[in-house]
Amino acid sequence: MKDYSKPVIIDCDPGVDDAAALFLALSHKNLDIQAITTIFGNVGLQQTTTNALKILEVARKTGVPVFKGVEKTFDYRDPIDSKNVHGNDGLGNNFFPEPPSDQLMTQHAVLATIDLAKKFKGELTYVALGRLTNLALAISLEPSIVNSIKEVVIMGGAINVPGNISPTASANLFGDVHGASVVYRSGINLTQIGLDVCNEVEISPDNQEEIWNLKSTVSQFLEKIVPVHRSAHQIGNKIPGAARFNDMPAVGYTIDPTLFKCETLRIHFETLGEFTKGQTVVDPKHFVEDAQNVNVAMKVDSEKLVKLWMDGIKSYS
Repeated sequence: MKDYSKPVIIDCDPGVDDAAALFLALSHKNLDIQAITTIFGNVGLQQTTTNALKILEVARKTGVPVFKGVEKTFDYRDPIDSKNVHGNDGLGNNFFPEPPSDQLMTQHAVLATIDLAKKFKGELTYVALGRLTNLALAISLEPSIVNSIKEVVIMGGAINVPGNISPTASANLFGDVHGASVVYRSGINLTQIGLDVCNEVEISPDNQEEIWNLKSTVSQFLEKIVPVHRSAHQIGNKIPGAARFNDMPAVGYTIDPTLFKCETLRIHFETLGEFTKGQTVVDPKHFVEDAQNVNVAMKVDSEKLVKLWMDGIKSYS
Protein backbone atom coordinates (compact mmCIF):
# COMPACT_ATOMS: atom_id res chain seq x y z
CA MET A 1 0.00 0.00 0.00
CA LYS A 2 1.41 3.37 -1.03
CA ASP A 3 1.72 5.84 1.83
CA TYR A 4 0.29 9.06 0.47
CA SER A 5 -3.04 10.86 0.73
CA LYS A 6 -5.09 10.96 -2.46
CA PRO A 7 -7.82 13.59 -2.94
CA VAL A 8 -11.23 11.95 -3.26
CA ILE A 9 -14.91 12.72 -3.68
CA ILE A 10 -17.27 10.13 -2.21
CA ASP A 11 -20.68 10.18 -3.87
CA CYS A 12 -23.15 8.17 -1.81
CA ASP A 13 -26.72 7.46 -0.75
CA PRO A 14 -26.46 6.50 2.95
CA GLY A 15 -27.62 3.66 3.54
CA VAL A 16 -26.25 1.17 6.04
CA ASP A 17 -23.48 -0.11 3.78
CA ASP A 18 -22.60 3.47 2.85
CA ALA A 19 -22.16 4.17 6.57
CA ALA A 20 -19.81 1.19 6.92
CA ALA A 21 -17.86 2.38 3.88
CA LEU A 22 -17.72 6.00 5.00
CA PHE A 23 -16.44 5.09 8.46
CA LEU A 24 -13.59 3.20 6.76
CA ALA A 25 -12.83 6.09 4.41
CA LEU A 26 -12.93 8.70 7.17
CA SER A 27 -10.54 6.64 9.30
CA HIS A 28 -7.77 6.24 6.74
CA LYS A 29 -4.78 8.51 6.24
CA ASN A 30 -4.45 7.49 2.57
CA LEU A 31 -7.68 9.32 1.67
CA ASP A 32 -8.02 13.10 1.67
CA ILE A 33 -11.80 13.45 1.44
CA GLN A 34 -12.49 16.71 -0.36
CA ALA A 35 -16.25 16.26 -0.45
CA ILE A 36 -19.09 13.92 0.30
CA THR A 37 -21.78 14.34 -2.33
CA THR A 38 -25.24 12.87 -1.91
CA ILE A 39 -27.67 11.27 -4.33
CA PHE A 40 -31.07 9.61 -4.13
CA GLY A 41 -30.96 5.82 -3.84
CA ASN A 42 -31.41 3.76 -0.70
CA VAL A 43 -33.79 6.49 0.47
CA GLY A 44 -34.69 9.91 -0.92
CA LEU A 45 -32.18 12.72 -1.35
CA GLN A 46 -33.14 14.72 1.74
CA GLN A 47 -32.73 11.64 3.94
CA THR A 48 -29.45 10.51 2.36
CA THR A 49 -28.08 14.01 2.93
CA THR A 50 -29.23 14.00 6.56
CA ASN A 51 -27.68 10.56 6.99
CA ALA A 52 -24.34 11.70 5.56
CA LEU A 53 -24.28 14.53 8.09
CA LYS A 54 -25.20 12.11 10.88
CA ILE A 55 -22.33 9.76 9.92
CA LEU A 56 -19.88 12.67 10.04
CA GLU A 57 -21.26 13.68 13.44
CA VAL A 58 -20.83 10.15 14.80
CA ALA A 59 -17.30 9.93 13.37
CA ARG A 60 -16.50 13.39 14.77
CA LYS A 61 -15.18 14.54 11.39
CA THR A 62 -16.01 18.23 11.29
CA GLY A 63 -13.84 19.25 8.36
CA VAL A 64 -15.53 17.34 5.53
CA PRO A 65 -18.05 19.32 3.46
CA VAL A 66 -21.29 17.74 2.20
CA PHE A 67 -22.88 18.75 -1.10
CA LYS A 68 -26.45 17.78 -1.94
CA GLY A 69 -26.99 16.33 -5.41
CA VAL A 70 -30.00 15.49 -7.55
CA GLU A 71 -33.25 13.85 -6.44
CA LYS A 72 -34.42 12.34 -9.74
CA THR A 73 -32.90 10.11 -12.40
CA PHE A 74 -31.02 11.39 -15.44
CA ASP A 75 -34.24 11.20 -17.49
CA TYR A 76 -36.10 12.99 -14.66
CA ARG A 77 -38.13 10.14 -13.23
CA ASP A 78 -38.99 9.52 -9.62
CA PRO A 79 -36.50 6.99 -8.24
CA ILE A 80 -37.12 3.60 -6.66
CA ASP A 81 -35.68 3.31 -3.15
CA SER A 82 -34.37 0.40 -1.07
CA LYS A 83 -36.17 1.06 2.22
CA ASN A 84 -36.94 -2.66 2.45
CA VAL A 85 -33.18 -3.26 2.87
CA HIS A 86 -32.02 -0.16 4.75
CA GLY A 87 -35.11 0.85 6.72
CA ASN A 88 -37.45 3.78 6.20
CA ASP A 89 -34.79 6.22 7.42
CA GLY A 90 -31.95 4.49 5.55
CA LEU A 91 -30.26 3.68 8.86
CA GLY A 92 -32.09 0.63 10.12
CA ASN A 93 -35.31 2.36 11.28
CA ASN A 94 -33.54 4.12 14.15
CA PHE A 95 -34.74 7.65 13.29
CA PHE A 96 -31.82 9.36 15.01
CA PRO A 97 -32.01 13.02 16.10
CA GLU A 98 -31.21 15.50 13.36
CA PRO A 99 -27.48 16.18 12.99
CA PRO A 100 -25.92 19.64 12.78
CA SER A 101 -26.12 21.09 9.28
CA ASP A 102 -23.11 23.41 9.34
CA GLN A 103 -21.13 21.02 7.09
CA LEU A 104 -23.84 21.15 4.40
CA MET A 105 -22.69 23.47 1.62
CA THR A 106 -24.97 25.60 -0.55
CA GLN A 107 -23.21 24.67 -3.80
CA HIS A 108 -24.77 21.83 -5.78
CA ALA A 109 -22.92 18.51 -5.79
CA VAL A 110 -22.65 18.48 -9.58
CA LEU A 111 -20.97 21.89 -9.66
CA ALA A 112 -18.73 21.00 -6.72
CA THR A 113 -17.62 17.88 -8.61
CA ILE A 114 -16.66 19.94 -11.66
CA ASP A 115 -14.76 22.48 -9.54
CA LEU A 116 -12.83 19.80 -7.66
CA ALA A 117 -12.00 17.93 -10.87
CA LYS A 118 -10.46 21.14 -12.20
CA LYS A 119 -8.69 21.95 -8.94
CA PHE A 120 -7.11 18.49 -8.66
CA LYS A 121 -6.67 17.89 -12.38
CA GLY A 122 -5.20 14.44 -12.97
CA GLU A 123 -5.16 13.63 -9.23
CA LEU A 124 -8.81 13.32 -8.11
CA THR A 125 -10.43 9.94 -7.42
CA TYR A 126 -14.23 9.82 -7.55
CA VAL A 127 -15.77 7.01 -5.50
CA ALA A 128 -19.37 6.29 -6.54
CA LEU A 129 -21.28 4.29 -3.93
CA GLY A 130 -24.74 4.96 -5.38
CA ARG A 131 -26.50 5.89 -8.59
CA LEU A 132 -24.28 7.63 -11.15
CA THR A 133 -26.62 10.54 -11.84
CA ASN A 134 -24.48 13.28 -10.26
CA LEU A 135 -21.42 12.22 -12.24
CA ALA A 136 -23.40 11.83 -15.47
CA LEU A 137 -24.69 15.39 -15.11
CA ALA A 138 -21.22 16.71 -14.29
CA ILE A 139 -19.84 15.05 -17.45
CA SER A 140 -22.72 16.47 -19.48
CA LEU A 141 -22.10 19.99 -18.18
CA GLU A 142 -18.29 19.84 -18.41
CA PRO A 143 -17.07 17.01 -20.68
CA SER A 144 -13.43 17.89 -19.98
CA ILE A 145 -13.65 16.27 -16.55
CA VAL A 146 -13.49 12.90 -18.32
CA ASN A 147 -9.80 13.65 -18.71
CA SER A 148 -9.38 15.55 -15.43
CA ILE A 149 -10.54 12.85 -13.02
CA LYS A 150 -7.80 10.30 -12.42
CA GLU A 151 -10.11 7.38 -11.64
CA VAL A 152 -13.77 6.68 -11.00
CA VAL A 153 -14.32 3.75 -8.64
CA ILE A 154 -17.86 2.40 -9.04
CA MET A 155 -19.70 0.09 -6.68
CA GLY A 156 -21.86 -1.77 -9.17
CA GLY A 157 -22.03 -4.21 -12.02
CA ALA A 158 -21.87 -7.99 -12.29
CA ILE A 159 -19.88 -10.14 -14.73
CA ASN A 160 -19.89 -13.79 -13.64
CA VAL A 161 -22.58 -13.60 -10.95
CA PRO A 162 -26.31 -12.72 -10.99
CA GLY A 163 -27.59 -9.26 -10.22
CA ASN A 164 -29.10 -8.27 -6.89
CA ILE A 165 -32.16 -6.43 -8.23
CA SER A 166 -32.75 -8.36 -11.46
CA PRO A 167 -31.26 -11.49 -13.02
CA THR A 168 -28.41 -9.41 -14.47
CA ALA A 169 -28.21 -5.97 -12.85
CA SER A 170 -26.84 -4.45 -9.65
CA ALA A 171 -29.10 -2.06 -7.78
CA ASN A 172 -26.87 1.01 -8.05
CA LEU A 173 -26.67 0.90 -11.83
CA PHE A 174 -30.25 -0.30 -12.36
CA GLY A 175 -31.46 2.65 -10.26
CA ASP A 176 -30.56 5.08 -13.07
CA VAL A 177 -29.65 3.24 -16.26
CA HIS A 178 -29.44 6.39 -18.35
CA GLY A 179 -27.06 8.10 -15.95
CA ALA A 180 -24.94 4.95 -15.74
CA SER A 181 -24.88 4.68 -19.52
CA VAL A 182 -23.49 8.22 -19.85
CA VAL A 183 -20.66 7.40 -17.45
CA TYR A 184 -19.80 4.03 -19.03
CA ARG A 185 -19.87 5.48 -22.56
CA SER A 186 -17.88 8.60 -21.67
CA GLY A 187 -14.45 6.99 -21.79
CA ILE A 188 -13.61 8.15 -18.27
CA ASN A 189 -11.14 5.90 -16.43
CA LEU A 190 -13.46 3.43 -14.67
CA THR A 191 -12.82 0.74 -12.09
CA GLN A 192 -15.83 -1.50 -11.45
CA ILE A 193 -16.08 -2.98 -7.96
CA GLY A 194 -19.11 -5.12 -8.57
CA LEU A 195 -20.95 -8.08 -7.16
CA ASP A 196 -18.22 -10.47 -8.33
CA VAL A 197 -16.16 -9.27 -5.37
CA CYS A 198 -18.74 -7.71 -3.06
CA ASN A 199 -20.51 -11.06 -2.68
CA GLU A 200 -17.28 -12.52 -1.29
CA VAL A 201 -16.81 -10.03 1.56
CA GLU A 202 -18.71 -10.99 4.69
CA ILE A 203 -18.41 -9.68 8.25
CA SER A 204 -18.90 -12.80 10.36
CA PRO A 205 -20.93 -12.84 13.60
CA ASP A 206 -17.64 -13.14 15.52
CA ASN A 207 -16.26 -10.09 13.67
CA GLN A 208 -19.43 -8.17 14.44
CA GLU A 209 -19.28 -9.07 18.12
CA GLU A 210 -15.67 -7.89 18.25
CA ILE A 211 -16.75 -4.53 16.83
CA TRP A 212 -19.82 -4.18 19.10
CA ASN A 213 -17.65 -4.89 22.14
CA LEU A 214 -15.53 -1.83 21.41
CA LYS A 215 -18.37 0.32 22.81
CA SER A 216 -17.14 3.34 20.88
CA THR A 217 -19.57 5.88 19.45
CA VAL A 218 -19.01 4.45 15.96
CA SER A 219 -19.29 0.80 16.96
CA GLN A 220 -22.48 1.42 18.95
CA PHE A 221 -23.96 3.31 15.99
CA LEU A 222 -23.14 0.40 13.67
CA GLU A 223 -24.61 -2.09 16.13
CA LYS A 224 -27.91 -0.17 15.97
CA ILE A 225 -28.12 0.23 12.19
CA VAL A 226 -26.87 -3.15 10.95
CA PRO A 227 -29.62 -5.64 11.97
CA VAL A 228 -32.28 -4.66 9.38
CA HIS A 229 -29.71 -4.61 6.58
CA ARG A 230 -28.11 -7.87 7.72
CA SER A 231 -31.48 -9.66 7.75
CA ALA A 232 -32.19 -8.54 4.19
CA HIS A 233 -28.88 -9.97 2.94
CA GLN A 234 -28.91 -13.50 4.36
CA ILE A 235 -29.85 -15.22 1.08
CA GLY A 236 -26.62 -16.30 -0.60
CA ASN A 237 -24.39 -15.67 2.40
CA LYS A 238 -21.65 -18.23 2.93
CA ILE A 239 -21.53 -17.49 6.67
CA PRO A 240 -24.88 -17.62 8.53
CA GLY A 241 -25.55 -14.36 10.32
CA ALA A 242 -22.84 -12.47 8.42
CA ALA A 243 -23.24 -8.84 7.41
CA ARG A 244 -22.36 -7.75 3.89
CA PHE A 245 -21.59 -4.09 3.19
CA ASN A 246 -21.44 -3.91 -0.60
CA ASP A 247 -20.19 -0.31 -0.66
CA MET A 248 -17.23 -1.05 1.59
CA PRO A 249 -15.07 -2.90 -1.01
CA ALA A 250 -15.08 0.17 -3.30
CA VAL A 251 -13.54 2.23 -0.50
CA GLY A 252 -11.19 -0.68 0.27
CA TYR A 253 -10.00 -0.66 -3.34
CA THR A 254 -9.46 3.10 -3.21
CA ILE A 255 -7.27 2.66 -0.13
CA ASP A 256 -5.41 -0.48 -1.26
CA PRO A 257 -5.97 -1.80 -4.80
CA THR A 258 -3.49 -4.64 -4.21
CA LEU A 259 -6.27 -6.47 -2.34
CA PHE A 260 -8.06 -6.99 -5.66
CA LYS A 261 -7.33 -8.85 -8.87
CA CYS A 262 -8.66 -6.86 -11.81
CA GLU A 263 -9.04 -7.47 -15.53
CA THR A 264 -9.47 -4.98 -18.35
CA LEU A 265 -12.79 -5.83 -20.01
CA ARG A 266 -14.61 -4.11 -22.83
CA ILE A 267 -18.01 -3.21 -21.34
CA HIS A 268 -21.28 -2.09 -22.89
CA PHE A 269 -23.92 -0.84 -20.45
CA GLU A 270 -27.39 -2.11 -21.38
CA THR A 271 -30.38 0.24 -20.97
CA LEU A 272 -33.21 -1.51 -22.83
CA GLY A 273 -33.53 -5.28 -22.29
CA GLU A 274 -36.55 -6.65 -20.45
CA PHE A 275 -34.31 -8.84 -18.31
CA THR A 276 -30.91 -7.28 -19.06
CA LYS A 277 -31.56 -3.57 -18.38
CA GLY A 278 -28.72 -2.35 -16.19
CA GLN A 279 -26.34 -5.17 -17.14
CA THR A 280 -22.62 -4.59 -17.63
CA VAL A 281 -22.22 -6.61 -20.84
CA VAL A 282 -18.75 -7.87 -21.75
CA ASP A 283 -17.99 -7.35 -25.45
CA PRO A 284 -14.57 -8.90 -26.22
CA LYS A 285 -15.22 -9.18 -29.96
CA HIS A 286 -16.16 -5.51 -30.45
CA PHE A 287 -19.74 -6.07 -31.57
CA VAL A 288 -20.88 -2.90 -29.78
CA GLU A 289 -19.43 0.36 -31.04
CA ASP A 290 -19.78 2.37 -27.81
CA ALA A 291 -18.34 -0.27 -25.43
CA GLN A 292 -15.36 0.99 -23.42
CA ASN A 293 -12.47 -0.62 -21.58
CA VAL A 294 -13.15 -0.89 -17.84
CA ASN A 295 -10.88 -2.09 -15.05
CA VAL A 296 -13.07 -4.78 -13.46
CA ALA A 297 -12.40 -6.36 -10.07
CA MET A 298 -12.84 -10.12 -10.42
CA LYS A 299 -11.29 -11.42 -7.19
CA VAL A 300 -10.63 -10.02 -3.72
CA ASP A 301 -8.59 -11.00 -0.68
CA SER A 302 -11.66 -10.88 1.54
CA GLU A 303 -9.81 -11.73 4.74
CA LYS A 304 -7.42 -8.81 4.37
CA LEU A 305 -10.22 -6.47 3.32
CA VAL A 306 -12.32 -7.37 6.37
CA LYS A 307 -9.25 -6.73 8.55
CA LEU A 308 -8.74 -3.34 6.86
CA TRP A 309 -12.34 -2.42 7.66
CA MET A 310 -12.17 -3.67 11.23
CA ASP A 311 -8.91 -1.82 11.86
CA GLY A 312 -10.60 1.31 10.56
CA ILE A 313 -13.53 0.92 12.94
CA LYS A 314 -11.20 0.14 15.86
CA SER A 315 -9.36 3.41 15.24
CA TYR A 316 -12.40 5.31 16.57
CA SER A 317 -12.11 3.68 20.00
